[in-house]
Amino acid sequence: MDQIEIHPYDPHWPRRFREEASRIDAALGELSLTIEHVGSTSVPGLVAKPVIDIMVGLHNFDRGQDVVVALERLGYAHWREDPAKPERLYFVL
Repeated sequence: MDQIEIHPYDPHWPRRFREEASRIDAALGELSLTIEHVGSTSVPGLVAKPVIDIMVGLHNFDRGQDVVVALERLGYAHWREDPAKPERLYFVL
């Protein structure tokens, strides 16, 4: 069984998000509509798993394969978590 580590809120999490969002934005260019910090690390003061969750909104999901290629170039692995939801793409770094 995997153990989940919960950490006290880290005031560096917003900066880490902004840095990664900048890399993603540069890689996706006009493909992305918005890049949001989501999940527990986005809530000031909340204890959380020390994982920065990021959600990217796309202008056109038909270009999803272009997103996969761009994020893989940044070192992300495309994680096909739920094939029943083809309108979502998951990545891990």
